[in-house]
Amino acid sequence: MRAALLLSAALLAGCGGADVPQAGRTDAPVTVTVLDPEYEIIFNPIWDMPAKFLLFLPMATFDDAGKIIPNLARSWEHSEDYRTWTYHLRTDVLWHDGVPVTAHDVGFSMALMARPDIGYYGPLESVAVHDDSTITIRSQRPQEVDWWTVFYPKHLLQELDPASFMEWEFWTRPVGNGPFRYVRHEPRTLWEMEANPAYYAGKPAIDRLRIKFGGGEALPELLSGQVDAATYVRREDIPQLEADLRFDVYYLVSPGVEWIEGIFWNLKHPFLGEPAVRRALTLAVDRRELRQLQRIPGELPTFDGFFTGRQFWTGNLPDPLPYDPSEAKRLLEARGWLDRDGNGVRERGGREARFTALVGGGGSGQTYSYGQAAVYVQAALREVGVAMDIQRLESGLHQRLLRGDFDAAFRRILQLPRGLRIFFREDSGPGWTDPAMIELVEAARQTRDPAAQDSLYTAMYLIVASWLPLTLLSPEVLWFVASERIKGLSSPFRADPLWHIEHAWVEEP
Repeated sequence: MRAALLLSAALLAGCGGADVPQAGRTDAPVTVTVLDPEYEIIFNPIWDMPAKFLLFLPMATFDDAGKIIPNLARSWEHSEDYRTWTYHLRTDVLWHDGVPVTAHDVGFSMALMARPDIGYYGPLESVAVHDDSTITIRSQRPQEVDWWTVFYPKHLLQELDPASFMEWEFWTRPVGNGPFRYVRHEPRTLWEMEANPAYYAGKPAIDRLRIKFGGGEALPELLSGQVDAATYVRREDIPQLEADLRFDVYYLVSPGVEWIEGIFWNLKHPFLGEPAVRRALTLAVDRRELRQLQRIPGELPTFDGFFTGRQFWTGNLPDPLPYDPSEAKRLLEARGWLDRDGNGVRERGGREARFTALVGGGGSGQTYSYGQAAVYVQAALREVGVAMDIQRLESGLHQRLLRGDFDAAFRRILQLPRGLRIFFREDSGPGWTDPAMIELVEAARQTRDPAAQDSLYTAMYLIVASWLPLTLLSPEVLWFVASERIKGLSSPFRADPLWHIEHAWVEEP
């Protein structure tokens, strides 16, 4: 079955499509159309998508090597406990209506978004604006340099009613300070923006940007020439697009590698509750072959525990468990799981080595990949005498995980402390209760010191790798596609054309 899946992926890569139209010419304004699966709320804080960086600047951003660099802020410093950050803003940034951006805009935005009835930013302890270009922000917990929050023009919003914050007309007619500025939009259909000639880093080379909203598949839009690029392309479409010379395919992994994908095990299940069994199941899966099937880049490390982005990108991770089905069989037999009746499924004490794996709908084109991974793992486990049934779940998977209402589940996990503590706690639904692990997660919440974080995550890695409450498969990889005429995008940090189009340009043959 695994061989058939790999063969089908290879055959799919041989397909082709129609021509993509010219993205722009040297003697005319360069226009690029990008397909996005969402719609106009992408600039509303309630959605909080990377497209917001087209219009609004965060304090910092990342270069093409994943290193954090200044953006709205030219520099910053922090207290020893990482709770107090002082930002020194650039003085050459203008709102799109020509008004200078100041620290008063930042202070206004922070206070607005920290309101209890808005609750976008928190927990915020205090904000102090020292002058037009200096602001100090103190949080109740340690923070990293803020590369995600964007800010809004005080002079345009200060008289509006915060009670209707999410419904403000501003979100569909925004005035920002970023590389592009609003031109028009057609509700639920199209946004159009133009390059900002007053942008502090210089006017972008793409003169006009159109965001076309779909919600459907990107493949037919790309092949028919309706768009020049697409965000969050489904993984199963990548082989065909990689084989088509008219397109360049990019993958995105966050510099912090916050999201990782794996198989969640319910430790209260009579079969899955034994560490030796979970180890055997992990050994039975050829994760490198699975990654090949899923188009996960081979240069990305395989792992068995949690880690920081620094550890991941420097390769400072322990060796993962290998693919070893013989050892998997030995472990299962040593625990008394034997195929006595010859039906291909092991049993012990009248109970079969059988469980059900839930496959939920994943965001950003991930649904297919989880299902594909489940089918692959199902076949691999069958080879060592374990039966895994697959159940598709359209909604409610997260709640079932928290309650422990599942056997196994294919899912992603946020490996930041706030994500880990949801599952690693004393009353954990799936039984992920380990005092040492809970203590480490809590300690990680209390520091942003890089050396301390690396040390804590190393300890967490070793616990998870020995205990295996989940079998980790890969970092979350998102896919983006652009016409080969569009240059300046790159993997793995500048792949999103809506996030990084300011660095792009068009080359015509």
